[in-house]
Amino acid sequence: MKLWINEHDFVETDDKKSLSPEIAPRSRSIDWMGIMGFLPDPDPILIKLGQDITAYRQLLSDAHVFSCAQSRKAGTLSCEWEILEPAAGSAEINKRARQAIEDMMNQLDVYQIITDMLEAPFFGMSPLEIMWKSGKNWLPERVIGKPPEWFQFDPENVLRFKAIDNLIEGEELPPYKFLLPRHHASYQNPYGERVLSRCFWPVTFKRGGFKFWAIFTEKYGMPWIIGKVPRQTNETERGQLLARLVDMVQDAAAVVNNDESIEITEAGGKTASADIYEKLISVSNREISKAILGQTLTTELDKGGSFAATKEHMEVRADLVDQDKQMIKSAFNLLFKWVVELNFAGSDPPRFGFYEKEDIQNKRSERDERLERQGIKFTASYYRRSYNLQEDDFELKKKEEQTNNKTEFVEGDDDISASPDIIADKALAEASMDKEINMAKKLLDGAATLEEFQDGLLDLYRDVETGFKPVSTIMQKAMTLADLTGRFDADARR
Repeated sequence: MKLWINEHDFVETDDKKSLSPEIAPRSRSIDWMGIMGFLPDPDPILIKLGQDITAYRQLLSDAHVFSCAQSRKAGTLSCEWEILEPAAGSAEINKRARQAIEDMMNQLDVYQIITDMLEAPFFGMSPLEIMWKSGKNWLPERVIGKPPEWFQFDPENVLRFKAIDNLIEGEELPPYKFLLPRHHASYQNPYGERVLSRCFWPVTFKRGGFKFWAIFTEKYGMPWIIGKVPRQTNETERGQLLARLVDMVQDAAAVVNNDESIEITEAGGKTASADIYEKLISVSNREISKAILGQTLTTELDKGGSFAATKEHMEVRADLVDQDKQMIKSAFNLLFKWVVELNFAGSDPPRFGFYEKEDIQNKRSERDERLERQGIKFTASYYRRSYNLQEDDFELKKKEEQTNNKTEFVEGDDDISASPDIIADKALAEASMDKEINMAKKLLDGAATLEEFQDGLLDLYRDVETGFKPVSTIMQKAMTLADLTGRFDADARR
């Protein structure tokens, strides 16, 4: 047997047993110290602060961080969700499993569950505990998001609960009990990547900028009140004058001796200095926007922006939202799988999916139309569920009506949006393979050119009819079909 070391080199070996065990576990690595039986959080900021992720929770009190977080969550929460059919499996069992899962989703607060799952990009992971209820089936009664700081991982990257009576190693969790959406988790960091960790220093500097900006504004935003006294004035009298000046700032009135003077001086030339603090805050906000949304234009416009730039930034945000959707779909698909395993052995679980409201009349209708052309028949309940229709909004055509109302391929029809294959099938269905068709075949075999064959056909079938339609009409359709096929192929290659 050849055992490939890399894409170029291999060694000959007959030892297949060496393929199964893990060669590089964490316990044998050079940087594993076996710290008290659990895997420490590798976040460098938390290590430096000596805190857990509650330090990041405080960042959400910043208005800009909160705004960006809400914007990212809204990208997923604004989409509608649906339950998709499984790929295979027993139709009857799949139907019962799907119905049970639909009933389950109608009972659960799906919006709140998705909201809890969307905490994962900000805190790395978002554990959700499932409270099962037995009845006709074992189904989740509640799915509750729990604080991620209550959990840790062991050296095998298995989630454990830091119970009060087992804070060091953590408590082992039973199966089918916890969903764990994670954001860019890896073997090295099972806790997940946290976008709020990228916001920590920008928020810290921003708060410092606000503090010094407030001091600067207080110092230079009001006129300076300067009191002048003779040089020989003692410290007691100087202090009394200073107290009166402080009162004057508040009450705009003061009484001074006739040998004292008060001068009011405007603080000028300090605008440039004040701009430094404003720029610091603006830069911090842009860094926060990039960390959470991947761009800046959806949350702030400093000096305007082009439409193209705005569109590009929205696409960047949409990519991150798509990642969040995939994380949510994976978590719900796992939940569906557990429901099926506990109740419907042999069934394939349905799948969870998202769609945007404006897509329902486009993508889904186009898909359903293609499926109908392939022979799929949809039920009235499907139309009501998928298109949010009332029972009296539509009627399903009977089979005879569908046959009689088929779109006819008529002369002069140059709609190249229809598939040429479908048009060809219609034309062939109308042509009958009788003796006249056999005569045409003989004429084609003897013709030297297509022009000679065409002239022969016109003479041969000038007055002949096949079925209820003239043969000439069928030939016109066939020739028009050839023209449409050429146009369709040319349009597809653009």
